[in-house]
Amino acid sequence: MSRQRQIKPFFLVITDRDKGLFNVIGPMSDDTSWNDRVCKAQESGRQVNCHNPNLYSRESIITAVEKQLGLKYTDIQVV
Repeated sequence: MSRQRQIKPFFLVITDRDKGLFNVIGPMSDDTSWNDRVCKAQESGRQVNCHNPNLYSRESIITAVEKQLGLKYTDIQVV
């Protein structure tokens, strides 16, 4: 019997360039539903993306994204 690989929990950043906002989701181990939501938003013409920032604290992610992308953090879901 094969053993399933353990996935280390991670954070996901959802960016909405139309609104100038982003959110940090997680930690999680499966981002399938978020990727589906982002794809649907993109298909409707919205400038929405998601990525794993490879940082391990919400605070460091928020600081980095605000600095690098110039977007504003919100704790409200953007997708």
